[in-house]
Amino acid sequence: MSYKIYLWDALSAIEWSQASWRADPADTAERCDLEMIHDVILRHLPKDGLVLDAGTGTAKWPIYLRRLGYRCLGVEISKEACALARRLDPGLPLACADGRFAPLKTGSVDAVLSLGVVEHDEAGPLAGLREIRRVMKPGGTLVLAVPFDNLWRRALVNHLQTWVTWRRRRAGMKLGFAEYRFNRRELRRLLADSGFAPFAVYPNDLLPPRVMGLWVDGANLVFNPLSNPPDQQQFVMAGARGRLARAAVRRVPWLVCGEVVFVARAV
Repeated sequence: MSYKIYLWDALSAIEWSQASWRADPADTAERCDLEMIHDVILRHLPKDGLVLDAGTGTAKWPIYLRRLGYRCLGVEISKEACALARRLDPGLPLACADGRFAPLKTGSVDAVLSLGVVEHDEAGPLAGLREIRRVMKPGGTLVLAVPFDNLWRRALVNHLQTWVTWRRRRAGMKLGFAEYRFNRRELRRLLADSGFAPFAVYPNDLLPPRVMGLWVDGANLVFNPLSNPPDQQQFVMAGARGRLARAAVRRVPWLVCGEVVFVARAV
């Protein structure tokens, strides 16, 4: 079963999906080549088709891909993120809307990016995935990235997170749903149920010096990621702990990576 993360209910699940770009405004198109998913996206997206980034945030990927000659558009629910994206790339086609109800015609795009989005719907990702399938042409390509319930998390971190969640609730803290973590078997089933045929799967994390999965695991256990101490750089782990984390991501990514990426065809 998917593992559910509960964090402070001062933010909704959708607002938790925006935590990264809100905490680090410098995470723009200039950093796209510092993510493992970079080569996956360039390998699988059609250069001659129309690409939708569903839940684009500040549109760093469409902006980056447009510089490389791709045709891209974005859908994003946050008005603040849309305003920032339009300042960064005034020519980017961008709709401010809920990705589960995209203002696009059926079968109108050739490929879709969905990066860290569908896991934030507590009802489950099917509504978001089926809407993605609706707007795609048959045979189109989906690149989907979601939090990965990796072996490290299943063996240790999830148990610690469950205990911490219990302690926080016992102390009177108000918590709400933030996201799901999925394993590969669940995602294959969800994609099949949404009209997709998966054909490739990859681990995803950030390239050194940043580490996404292990940093988030620690952050969720000990403090609010939106209220870092001034000397805490997002996704950067210092000292020996950081060296071990970076080595683990390089050598055994499937054990500790923060996300899993599925590439699938619309059937």
